[in-house]
Amino acid sequence: MYIAWIATEGAREQADTLKMTARPQTHPRPAAQATLATWLSITQYYTFHRDPNINYQLNRFLVPGAEPLFAEIGARIKNFQDWKVEFLSAAALAEERNELTLAASLYRAAEFFMSPSDPERMRAFETFITLFYRAHQDRRLERISVPYESGHLYGLKLAPASPSRGTIVVHAGYDAHMEEFYGLAQAMASRGYQVVMFDGPGQGSTLMRDNMPMTPDWEKPVGAVLDHLGLSDVTLIGISLGGCLALRAAAFEPRVERVVAFDVMLDFFQCITSRRGWAAQLALTTLVRLRLAPLINALSRAMMKYDLMSRWGIEQGMHVLGAAAPAAYFYRLKAYNTRAISKLITQDTLIMAGAEDHFVPLAQLFEQLPLLTNARSVTAQIFTRADQAQSHCQIGNLGLAVSQILSWVDAHPTGHQSS
Repeated sequence: MYIAWIATEGAREQADTLKMTARPQTHPRPAAQATLATWLSITQYYTFHRDPNINYQLNRFLVPGAEPLFAEIGARIKNFQDWKVEFLSAAALAEERNELTLAASLYRAAEFFMSPSDPERMRAFETFITLFYRAHQDRRLERISVPYESGHLYGLKLAPASPSRGTIVVHAGYDAHMEEFYGLAQAMASRGYQVVMFDGPGQGSTLMRDNMPMTPDWEKPVGAVLDHLGLSDVTLIGISLGGCLALRAAAFEPRVERVVAFDVMLDFFQCITSRRGWAAQLALTTLVRLRLAPLINALSRAMMKYDLMSRWGIEQGMHVLGAAAPAAYFYRLKAYNTRAISKLITQDTLIMAGAEDHFVPLAQLFEQLPLLTNARSVTAQIFTRADQAQSHCQIGNLGLAVSQILSWVDAHPTGHQSS
């Protein structure tokens, strides 16, 4: 099995332990990356807060030029209520100043840690969406609504800035709205690609407006989008949990010619449980295997009582997956993995990872790669601290990640055969 490998020396050493051929390549810095800086200009992962989870989210929602504001907010945050109050206040001030892009991002950040039962969450969400589209009145931007089951999949289509070189379809994962990645879409459109972004079941506007829970059968929403827009020969990019979902879709949707896991996520259940410490991970894994719902619920509620991140994660997970109790949430998580379907993937495949991802164990990359036995080609890339892209989904240097993706897409036209 041939894998084109773009990585640090340390990662190459790990790759050498696998039963596969891995040919190291240099880590390219395409000249075209400079043209993406207009839309993806942040090139540093900042330290705004001592808690790595909160610090990550502060970097994720950072707007170029607002670094001092985010540093001030980070210094005042001690809990999720502080987060909500600080971001709502900053958002209102930005809205008063008619700084629409900043205000939209701040309302979205404010909404992030709110409980699904908090009435302010829907208000913050609706304000975010309203301000976002007021700020981006681009004649090349078209909002789309795709009929799906009992509701709709909401999204947008961005026409290329030059004659079209093809179509890239993008979706997110567990806790994002596709509008958050509009800079990514603009960068891709600037390189001549039509970009379609959508919120699938359990995501963004589709979840908030139509209360549609997520499904592991991701080929269904992807297929609905392709049908609605009459698309074929597309590149499919899944962000975060979307990396898992995109691979699952590609396994069953032949109109996807190229698929990108941005980043790798082989096993979502493992990602969720590994963050709670080894004791909690062992307990949850055992209880889920034995289907002991009362004990799972009791353990989960104890974790939620004493750990803010556990409380948010389980509440958000129940909301996204449509689960009435923590046990049902953990049971449903087990379906979100790529082990069984990887052998069905026949497309050109790019798998990405951050060397210091705090959410997805790097070992999942090395487990995922050899499972892609029938892919037309496989390329792997690990981003490092030297790139300021070492974190989950390369937050800190999205421009570099997008540049690498576009270079890879350019190199893999339809019917490409690996050497």
